Amino acid sequence: MKGFMKTKSISVKLGLLFSGVFIFLLLILGTILYGVFTNLFVDYINQDLLERGNNHANVLEGQFNQETIKHVIKMEKNVTTKVLVTDSSQRILASSVTPDQDMREHLLPKGKNLTAGLLLEEEWRQHDYIISVSPIGRNKGFVYMYYPASILREIVNVLNVLMVVVSIGIVLLAFGFIGIISKKLAQPLLMMKDATNKMSMGKYEQKIPVIGTDELAQLGRSIQSLGEQLQYYENSRNDFLASISHELRTPLTYIKGYSDILNKGMVKNIEEQREYLDIINKEATRIALLVNDLFELSKIQVGYYELEKEWTDINQIIEKVMTNLNPALIKKSLNFNVDLQETPKIYIDAKRMEQVFYNLIENAIKYTTQGEITIHSFLEKEYVIIKISDTGIGIPKIDLPKIWDRFYRVDQSRSRKTGGTGLGLYVVKKIVETHAGEITVESSENKGSTFTLFFRK
Repeated sequence: MKGFMKTKSISVKLGLLFSGVFIFLLLILGTILYGVFTNLFVDYINQDLLERGNNHANVLEGQFNQETIKHVIKMEKNVTTKVLVTDSSQRILASSVTPDQDMREHLLPKGKNLTAGLLLEEEWRQHDYIISVSPIGRNKGFVYMYYPASILREIVNVLNVLMVVVSIGIVLLAFGFIGIISKKLAQPLLMMKDATNKMSMGKYEQKIPVIGTDELAQLGRSIQSLGEQLQYYENSRNDFLASISHELRTPLTYIKGYSDILNKGMVKNIEEQREYLDIINKEATRIALLVNDLFELSKIQVGYYELEKEWTDINQIIEKVMTNLNPALIKKSLNFNVDLQETPKIYIDAKRMEQVFYNLIENAIKYTTQGEITIHSFLEKEYVIIKISDTGIGIPKIDLPKIWDRFYRVDQSRSRKTGGTGLGLYVVKKIVETHAGEITVESSENKGSTFTLFFRK
């Protein structure tokens, strides 16, 4: 019994809850129906008894003689009700049955006058009869009518038995029906429980067969969607760790190799020494950029991302980035097509915005082998707009919605050739959004990409 009470089965709990509510409501309804039926039935007998007595009294009022009395007595022979006729002094003149003690005890006191019929006894549970009395004319006599209370008690007892039997039958049916319903309700919850248990063990992608649009179906779809997202982030994390390992291993190998050569004095001349130092410097810069991206990501993730805003000319930031990246364009024989129109100063963090343009322009250079990089700034209505376009390899249409996700890279092989961890655009979007701005992208494969930034002036 204790084990049953401590069960954690939701179907049992639902079944007990619904059954308890149902039985409670059934008891209330049964009590109401029982009371209504009993009262109506007893009231009908009372009124019928009184009416019959009044009718007999009216007949006797016109002809109060022995012949008429016999006729009244005869009418009540072989029926459920009994009749007794007395004179004005309560002397019994005739009766349809031999009067018993209860009949005699309920006769009116001598000298008692009535102007209309009434019920002398209505309490059928404690007495032998329901009794009415009707006066015959003015002080001629009385007609007493009796209905055996035992009949009422038998009817009520039968009714009680029927109510109990019907209630037991309904309760059993209700238990069965509610058991089926609760099990049906609990089954999807149990499936969700199994799915979440598997998700806790790392098996994130789970199929939960749900039908309909109710809350349970919505919960099932949400859990399934959560599993897919967790699997996506798990895959992204694994790819990210592999990428980070690769991105760190390559520059560290260069740095270690060339620093060993320099340390051992194995260089031939000063030009070779400068070349090795330049390689070490570039690889160290590459690691610094990677670490900076990771640092920015960690701050974004924990919500610790402070901005030092001031009114700034965004064109000056673009020009500074262009100047620093100009050697990379020259090295790849790319052209810079620049159109920076006069725009009002906007309230931004200059260092963060510089990081945005570094990431976007570096990406444009990285994925463009020939053609040009175009940067265009202008004012349109209440927005300062900056467009950064390239004639590079572009982004597949299917990948466009995902490029803002952390760790996402369009093509693993392409990323390994050009470097990158899939964090750049994620950080860019977060920085722009913290400035209440917006960034969009349009791209076609083998035609190039255009990133557009919007800032309210």
